[in-house]
Amino acid sequence: MGSAQGHSSTLATVKERGDLNCGVFPDDPGRSAISAKGYWTGFYVEFCRAVAVAVLNNPDYINYVEVKAKTRFTSLQEKITDVVMYSSTWTVGRENQYNIRFPAIYLFDGQGLLVRNSSNISSFKDLQNKTVCVTENTTSQNNFEEYVSANRFDTNVIYSNGDQFFRSNVCDAYTADRMNLLINLANRTDKQENYAVLPMTFSREPIGPAVRDDDPQWERIVRSVVHAIILAEEKGITSNNIDYLKKTSNNVEINNLIGTSGDIGRQLGLDQDWAYRVIKTVGNYSEIFNRYYGEGSSVNSTRGLNALWKDGGVLFSPPFK
Repeated sequence: MGSAQGHSSTLATVKERGDLNCGVFPDDPGRSAISAKGYWTGFYVEFCRAVAVAVLNNPDYINYVEVKAKTRFTSLQEKITDVVMYSSTWTVGRENQYNIRFPAIYLFDGQGLLVRNSSNISSFKDLQNKTVCVTENTTSQNNFEEYVSANRFDTNVIYSNGDQFFRSNVCDAYTADRMNLLINLANRTDKQENYAVLPMTFSREPIGPAVRDDDPQWERIVRSVVHAIILAEEKGITSNNIDYLKKTSNNVEINNLIGTSGDIGRQLGLDQDWAYRVIKTVGNYSEIFNRYYGEGSSVNSTRGLNALWKDGGVLFSPPFK
């Protein structure tokens, strides 16, 4: 009770400030980067925009705060950011160590290997006597070092990122979340034929936004924004047809979602049209995924686990009832 009453809520602070402070990783095409026209774009940027339009009625009322592996969670502790949209793996340890929460999962991933074809690495067992790059202060670092130790591989681990892997021949392979690897391959080299992302994974990586753990209302708002985007795909709601459905739908859950029935907006401390604005602005989950990751994009990834539950994946939203 003391914590809830002892400080202004994040929602009130964001509204008073007039901007959402959204933490993103810089120069990460496909996920969060500034375009040639000077606009932030990417999968995670769309979720920043979604929260801003839900809370502030405008997707552009955002202060993009550049954070990196070492500062993404401390930026929340120090109240530099209101939410961090990053490729951060939800772990119990991180929530406890940094006093944060992961409200939802917007990407299901797993750690893999990007290899040079010349390295003759075709499976994890080929890592014996090889050199592998990994980004420091990440779950990828911990996962890989634990994997090497458990399998007693004589593998040299170098702390460096994808850029350094492509720029030099120091490492035979680079390990990270598979989506990270596919994005690096699509954007960091013009000689993709010299590399391959191996098909196997050796970890589970639930990726989601992060918020402070001292504001349950704000946590519910961010969670609901993510789930609204997922539910919209399941219900066949798109940025193009939402206006038609708002006038004609007789489906209770659709109407609860887009605000023509129910009081979910009031429960969250928002207005009735919050989710309508989100979907109208950024689209449903498939629209966002396909825009940046899907087949036909530069990343050219299949949905995999990120398909809806009814399509063989694990993606679903709790009922909007």
